[in-house]
Amino acid sequence: MTHDNSIFNIHNLLSFCFKHRTILIVSLLFSVVLSSIVSWFFMEEKFKSSAVIFPTTTNSVSGALFSDQYNYPYKKDILEFGEEESTEQLLQVLNSDMVRDSIVHIFDLYNHYEISQEDPYSKTWMNLAFNENVNFKKTPYNSIKIEVLDKDPKLAADIANKCLELVDFAIKRIKSDRSKKALFICEERKNDLEFLMNAVNDSLNIIRDKGVIYGEVQVERLTEQYAICIAQNNKRGAQLLKDELKTISKYLAEHNLLFRRTVEIQEELNRVQNICDLIDIDSEYELTNYFRINEAYPADKKSYPIRWLVVFCASFSMLMITIIFLRLFELLNIKKNDN
Repeated sequence: MTHDNSIFNIHNLLSFCFKHRTILIVSLLFSVVLSSIVSWFFMEEKFKSSAVIFPTTTNSVSGALFSDQYNYPYKKDILEFGEEESTEQLLQVLNSDMVRDSIVHIFDLYNHYEISQEDPYSKTWMNLAFNENVNFKKTPYNSIKIEVLDKDPKLAADIANKCLELVDFAIKRIKSDRSKKALFICEERKNDLEFLMNAVNDSLNIIRDKGVIYGEVQVERLTEQYAICIAQNNKRGAQLLKDELKTISKYLAEHNLLFRRTVEIQEELNRVQNICDLIDIDSEYELTNYFRINEAYPADKKSYPIRWLVVFCASFSMLMITIIFLRLFELLNIKKNDN
């Protein structure tokens, strides 16, 4: 009959542990003492502060408040919570270099994290330290949670709250260059339209100097007077009216074309001016990009390290390593005896 000597058999494992109980107990006690000392004296305590926000659908004042006035087609509710897309966009802004570098500069994190800026890899070490202590994550409720760990509970809360302020700053800065370019294009287009309007009006004034003022209205009234003169046998008056009608008919088509052109130019000029007004409104006034649900406050209880978990993991690991080494030692002895 063959006996299973495998250590993976629960009965054999228990027997093996009981056989070497003294060594295992000593190693276990050693790991408990060592991990306790490490967790108490060598692991830095950290406090966690967190803030929770919901994104908005828009931070555009013009899009939220003046869309009807300017016939803006994409009106959004100023009080509506943003959907998943808005959350992802806001999360991307929070993870941007602009926000991280601003936080590092404002709170002097190089000195706080004891990272020398003379080190050629200082940027890398700072990014690693920042990502370890500052975390932005999306919650199951489509909100964003900002968590900051630090040995100073007040600093952790200040960093979390400052991240919220920097969101609006970062988005405004990102949009600023684009809005300036858009405003420049609109202003150039407006100048072109005004120049074209002046040119058309100059041509229209030349025709008006010929006596064509109201076009069809003039023709209608002159035709009525011409008919009256004919009925009254007023040949001289009829001839004068006829000559005037000929002059008007000569320039009427061009007058009407130029007049319609002025109307079209004015309509486009109004549209461009409305766009300029919207850009000016968004540049001068702004709304926040989020609804603040929970503000960060200094924690009154540490969050790291969890000492009992450190001791448990270290002790369990030491126990497993001891069992493995003892078993390897036994197998080597067995092989040596067999030889």
